[in-house]
Amino acid sequence: MELTAPGGDLAKVKKAIDFGADAVYCGYHLFGLRATAGNLDYDELLAGIDYAHKHNAKLYLTLNAYLRNSDYPALTDFLKKLISSGIDAVIVSDPGVFELVKEVTNIPIHISTQANITSISAAKFWHEKGAKRIVMARELSFREITEIRQALPDLELECFVHGAMCVAYSGRCLLSAYFNRRSANSGACTQVCRWKWALTEEERPGEYLPIEEDAYGSHILSSKDLNLLERIPQLMASGIHAAKIEGRMKSEYYVAQVTRIYKQAMSTPAADITSWLRLRSELDKVSHRPYWEGFYDFEDQSAGIVEPDSIKAYISESEYCGNVIAHEDGCIVFDALTKISCGDTLEIIFPQMDDDQLLKVESIYDDDKNSVANTRPNARFRIPVPFEKGTGGLIRRCIKPS
Repeated sequence: MELTAPGGDLAKVKKAIDFGADAVYCGYHLFGLRATAGNLDYDELLAGIDYAHKHNAKLYLTLNAYLRNSDYPALTDFLKKLISSGIDAVIVSDPGVFELVKEVTNIPIHISTQANITSISAAKFWHEKGAKRIVMARELSFREITEIRQALPDLELECFVHGAMCVAYSGRCLLSAYFNRRSANSGACTQVCRWKWALTEEERPGEYLPIEEDAYGSHILSSKDLNLLERIPQLMASGIHAAKIEGRMKSEYYVAQVTRIYKQAMSTPAADITSWLRLRSELDKVSHRPYWEGFYDFEDQSAGIVEPDSIKAYISESEYCGNVIAHEDGCIVFDALTKISCGDTLEIIFPQMDDDQLLKVESIYDDDKNSVANTRPNARFRIPVPFEKGTGGLIRRCIKPS
């Protein structure tokens, strides 16, 4: 089973591949559904394709926004350039975009989860039109997905296994457009569902009644994060072609950490309880909402209601502090993203978990090699380490879960 990871910009594309992704999906600065993800310009896209192919990986481009008439001339010009790029596939949801890609190019087409494919008939429709792969709607149960797999064995199926979920139907939401005139279906979602909402009663205007509240407020429309780690053996046995991680707007650390966890899960025997416990523990070391398995076991879709404690804020057991850019004179060199102090416990993580290093910070030096008590963001520092490993490691500070 292929592991498909998110690449919000060129650095994340490379990090996903370095940490085990078989394929990476990313966006151009137009025509995709993550307008604020960083995305790639055309030269960066070519560089990403080249990097993927040199590392035996694939690169998929998201063209999954729903377009207006005025968008099509620019899309036509872009597709003509894309023909010679070597891109492995494009991901689309708009039937008009699908037809234009077929007309202008021979690039393989994957159908986005945004197309809301929830049945054998819908999957068959797209397959007969020429789609190579379907990214299944996240509202489907495992039983329904395997029924589609059995009915259409020549069609590749891809399923989301981890990451943020949308309170709307596979992202088909108008809240952002209504409140902020920024359409989620054009890639500019402002995540209105994450706001603090309350109830009002019609004869008590201005009186706001919280549904349930914690220290961070009420978030009654905010879904839990999907986590199907423990279902990986079952998904692999089913013949599903690809497992997909959400997160093009997340950090390099998130992309690297979640990718390496799921990659290792794909080769971990089901009976190796110690390894599975470690993998589960590692997933708590990225910032996330409380985990759940979504609709994986739901048979009655009318019962698919997000559980009440989904309103809790983000939680994490570690804090991403920066990337190792050099190893010099017994020190790691890095550009700090946050504060690290003497006495903190750090972990340096690598693509293989057995290479990770635990470190108690005894001393810190600035880029001029002066001793300092702590780092500050957006400056370069050095920390002595009792190991020698190359660049590419990511630094995280261990913190207690809230």
